[in-house]
Amino acid sequence: MPNKTVEFPKLVIASIDIGTNSAHMVIAEIDHVGEMRIIDSDKVNLRLGKAIDANGNLSNDGIHRTVEALRHMQQIATTYKPVFRAVATHATRVAKNHKQLIQAIENATGIHVELIDGIEEARLVFLGMRYGLSLNNIPCLAVDIGGGSTEIIVAKDDQIDFVSSFKLGCVTLSDKYFSKKYGPEELKKMREHITSRLAPLQNEARRYTYQKALASSGTAKALAFLHARKFCGIEMSDPNGYIIPRDDLLKMVADFETYLTPQKIKEETGLEASRADIILPGAIILGELTKIFKVSEWVITSFGLREGNVADTFYRTYGQSSADLPDIQWNSVMQFAKRLQINEIHALKVKKLALRIYDQISPLCRPDDTKLEKDLNRKLLRAAAYLREAGKFISSPQYHKHSQYIISNSRLPGFTETERTVMGLIARHQRKQVLPLDLKGYDDLTPADFKRARFLSAIVRIAAALDRTRQNLIHDIEIQEEEGELIITIVHDGERVPDVESLKVSMEKSNLEKSWNKQIQFRHKPFTGEFSGG
Repeated sequence: MPNKTVEFPKLVIASIDIGTNSAHMVIAEIDHVGEMRIIDSDKVNLRLGKAIDANGNLSNDGIHRTVEALRHMQQIATTYKPVFRAVATHATRVAKNHKQLIQAIENATGIHVELIDGIEEARLVFLGMRYGLSLNNIPCLAVDIGGGSTEIIVAKDDQIDFVSSFKLGCVTLSDKYFSKKYGPEELKKMREHITSRLAPLQNEARRYTYQKALASSGTAKALAFLHARKFCGIEMSDPNGYIIPRDDLLKMVADFETYLTPQKIKEETGLEASRADIILPGAIILGELTKIFKVSEWVITSFGLREGNVADTFYRTYGQSSADLPDIQWNSVMQFAKRLQINEIHALKVKKLALRIYDQISPLCRPDDTKLEKDLNRKLLRAAAYLREAGKFISSPQYHKHSQYIISNSRLPGFTETERTVMGLIARHQRKQVLPLDLKGYDDLTPADFKRARFLSAIVRIAAALDRTRQNLIHDIEIQEEEGELIITIVHDGERVPDVESLKVSMEKSNLEKSWNKQIQFRHKPFTGEFSGG
């Protein structure tokens, strides 16, 4: 990670990925604290896999189309004055005349294209995933199913325990087995090929452990959109962080095998023709990996190779290491708050008090939460408490409603769509009405999500009340349970109890009791030591 005492200038980076199915570009601004803001993007379907002839060479037409695609991307990106970083993957790797393609691109655009192997591709994919989701210090299994190859990595941060690349891609498999017809025999042969190629992973799967299983690429995102529609009845806008349970995925794979033809898949799922053509082999690959690694659920991410390439380019430019990414979630919250002109001193105070309250009340009110659930609760609470006044950027009256909209609909790096929705509900119900557990219009949220939001919104209520005058009069808060009743002791500055804070907290008593399902008694005592909040 870049030295925290040095603020490197922001960089605008145009990251281009020349894949087997298409060429993609993202233009992103990234800074020393790890905020990555996507400015623009472009995609061109190339199907380079089909442009390789019987001799293993890319056709002149394939080269021309690729050069034109990058020339157009360069024109799009030039207005942002970026640093260009282009990489080519499987189709270019296997083409005997790949040097001709790379030279033609450089002659036409001045952009140098790096030919990366599957291992480097996997590393960059995982680096991108770490930017899209909060994955610091979490061992992960990460899979990227591309058009020509599948990359698999088991890693925690920059410590890679296992990485491998298989020549199994949704485009190349579709072209190989279904070029003439779609039938049961062709499907059987393709399945057998996939199974045999992935068989060596059985031994590796027994050697490594992970906490989260991640999947990226067009196949993974398409499966997320379909699952949300079929199993949850929702039209999802952002698949980043979406979860597909094991049994649901295997059911979807079986359905694709029943539909078999791209036309039938398109009719039954509503997929675009270009994705319906290749979704079957990609889904089967993910299904087989599910069984091999005993995955209970896949976390889908829309971040991958291109975003990893952006991050890697930034670190290389300043000669730094990406071994420890900054806290992507928290940095995105702080940068977002600055743009909204949120009062930083008050926001920090409410955040610190909220976390102090959570650490004491969580064992009393939610004793069965796992460590992962506690970590998630703290992250959502930290962000929602800090951003609770985001809506004042629009209007002070009814600001809590505006806060919900802004938080829920802004793309905060590191947070999933569901997490942003829960954070929005916390901000909405940290004042006025207590969050109903049967609130309509949130079909993508589970009962557990609503309970989490109600519990955390009550914490923000009391934390905000404790700094109502914004004079930093409350130094700490102590919570104990006596005979089933919560005793909340407010530690204040000086002998005199702060009138406003005391009144505002007492006014929230019934709301807190409803949210936490506990009787509450408030006490006060003067401050005699250091504030211990985090």
